[in-house]
Amino acid sequence: MGDTGQVNVRVRSTDDLLAVAEALEQEAASRYRSLAARMARQGDMEMTALFDMLAGMEDRHASQIGDRSLARLGHKPDLSRAKWETPPGYDEDESRGAELGAYQALAFAVRNEERAFAFYSYLSAEAEDSEIRALAENLARDELQHAALLRQYRRRAFHAKRPATFEMPENVDDLRVLARRWDAEAAAAHAALAAELHFRGENADAAIFQRLSEEEARCADTIPAGSVPKLRSAADGLRIIEESFDRYASIAERARDEALMEEAQHFSGKMVARLATFGGARSNMLLGPAAIEDASG
Repeated sequence: MGDTGQVNVRVRSTDDLLAVAEALEQEAASRYRSLAARMARQGDMEMTALFDMLAGMEDRHASQIGDRSLARLGHKPDLSRAKWETPPGYDEDESRGAELGAYQALAFAVRNEERAFAFYSYLSAEAEDSEIRALAENLARDELQHAALLRQYRRRAFHAKRPATFEMPENVDDLRVLARRWDAEAAAAHAALAAELHFRGENADAAIFQRLSEEEARCADTIPAGSVPKLRSAADGLRIIEESFDRYASIAERARDEALMEEAQHFSGKMVARLATFGGARSNMLLGPAAIEDASG
């Protein structure tokens, strides 16, 4: 996603965690309102209403976290404990365009929830203090539910965006052929992106997309690439994987044959693994080089 800004945040106590949690909810609400305003300017009132609803949901969660802090600690969260360089409201490359499509906006929203989920999951895994661990697990579960809801909206936008090009295989063999072709196209696109990122000096991202390209090429086997999309940024490279996940998830939802449904779910799982590879290799977007110190409280 390009340089979205890393968070140098240190969580040493429940107080710290609740402050970070409330700040993240407030940040998400602000971003969703920004997206709602942009959708309104573009005349997409359905997306405007959706992002307004999401902003309200984040406001309520921020308020609930404040109430939880008051009940546990006797005071509201001290947001001065949660300072960081805030990432932009959506990817810089996306913001340059004349319009931000519904799929792009929802893809950002999903990534926003996933980065919070990854942060809380990391903290829960690393925390030695049982109270911090339990609270982080609950917060991670909330973010995972938000992301699941947004993926449903994103899949609808995927179908609205590409109704003519969506291919529904009739059986498992057809799906496997399609999967190899899609992998071939992704491999070629990611290889070209890796070369471009390396040329621009973005060597860390270049290495990640080169590894993804090599994996995709192995899965494609000997099938040649057909239409290869031109990618400008790491955000574009990530979006290909997200679209593949949505494509396989949609096939699984529509499949009437159980074997086809299970195979589509298998491929969607592979896309999740690739997304995890991307996020893990680049480090959690919420974490700086020394992000969390002494999570033992």
